[in-house]
Amino acid sequence: MALSSGNRITNTRTFLFLILAWTGLLSVAPFSGNTAWSAEKTPEAVLSDLSRTFNRDKGFRADFVQHLTMPNGKPVLSHGSLIYRTPGKMVLNYTDPPGQILLLVGNRLAFYIPQNHQVLIKKMRSRHIPETPALLFASLGHLRRYFYIRPEQGGSVPVSGNYGLELIPRKPDRHLAVARIVVDMSTHLPTSITFDEFNGMEMTIDLKNLHPMPRLSDSLFKLVLPPGTTVVRTRQGF
Repeated sequence: MALSSGNRITNTRTFLFLILAWTGLLSVAPFSGNTAWSAEKTPEAVLSDLSRTFNRDKGFRADFVQHLTMPNGKPVLSHGSLIYRTPGKMVLNYTDPPGQILLLVGNRLAFYIPQNHQVLIKKMRSRHIPETPALLFASLGHLRRYFYIRPEQGGSVPVSGNYGLELIPRKPDRHLAVARIVVDMSTHLPTSITFDEFNGMEMTIDLKNLHPMPRLSDSLFKLVLPPGTTVVRTRQGF
């Protein structure tokens, strides 16, 4: 199917903005007003607990709401559901925009745009940090190799409620300025991640109804494309 240049440009820009936003990590809101605290636990230990939960359960499902703020632009809201499986596989199925799919497998990425009968393919080039959310989740236990880690609000680590962590790349990164993650201290699972880019773009993904899925089929991480879908390999945006 022939694509108009306007549609092609709009969707390519959306894709590139999305991918740039995904090249970092995490954010969050202040922790809740619980008064129970752990004097011994460190921010690094919080990430280690998060990693153990991921590795124990092997995978999870969640609903997500994505807030994307463009530089000098109007905020864009989208939502859908996602599936993650260790090590480093993730698929996001969008209900708004309807039918769009983002597949991340290691450093490979595919973004399906049904409105254009098109799938965009990208292989991420290795930099100094985990480059996709899937790789980030797979690296939770040793993120301090890549980031300086500090509490979002300072103070002691609570034993319940939400706890925000800020991650700053140890080596200068041309895209990511800072990443943040909010952790539910009762479940040791993320509730929100935010990526702040140097160009002023910010993306926050809120996770809801997150639950473990120990058995996830390989078929969930394969794109089955309708006949006539155009495959576009892109190097733009990095």
